[in-house]
Amino acid sequence: MKITNQTADDLALKEGDAKAIVVGATVFLVGVIVMFYAHFIPSTALWVAIGLCIVGLITVLVSSSIAVDMNRSTGQITYQTKRLIGGRTTSYAIGDVLRIETRKSWRMEGGQQTGNVRAAARQVLVSQSVIVFKDGQELPLDHQNNGSSLSIDSGVMMSGSGKEVAIANQVATFLGVPFQEIAPPGGSVGINIGGGTGIQL
Repeated sequence: MKITNQTADDLALKEGDAKAIVVGATVFLVGVIVMFYAHFIPSTALWVAIGLCIVGLITVLVSSSIAVDMNRSTGQITYQTKRLIGGRTTSYAIGDVLRIETRKSWRMEGGQQTGNVRAAARQVLVSQSVIVFKDGQELPLDHQNNGSSLSIDSGVMMSGSGKEVAIANQVATFLGVPFQEIAPPGGSVGINIGGGTGIQL
């Protein structure tokens, strides 16, 4: 998530899912290359290649970008999602916003078998910022992002999402609503009421 424009009455954000598009395109190209070689030596490799092409293509097609424009003079939030094919634009009232949240959680990664060696699983801290409305509706400001990773037996939590937290806090200050940082189980929670320094609970 990054701020693309800011004035006294307007704040614009944009978040792209470029990583997913690159991964999807790479998988698709690998599938095309395998398919080319499998054409000369018919085998199960052809089916693997077709599978790679389909997975790569789907990944590229479902990857999306988010654009948010908040205008205090009109009192409106314009929320737009774009995909390679299609997209959607909706509007919301700034007065209906309850707070901005950045939520953090642990996700397990790793543990893959490579030959006779099995990689150790590790916990990865992921975060996502959302707009929470008074009626309970939520809008993501960004995609779920990886923060810092820790080994399972480590007792220290390192936050790698400082930039996302700072931008979410800036959005809350601009809208005049509280900002809340929700830590995963066992971590501290930061609450900021009306901008400034967060209070750790």
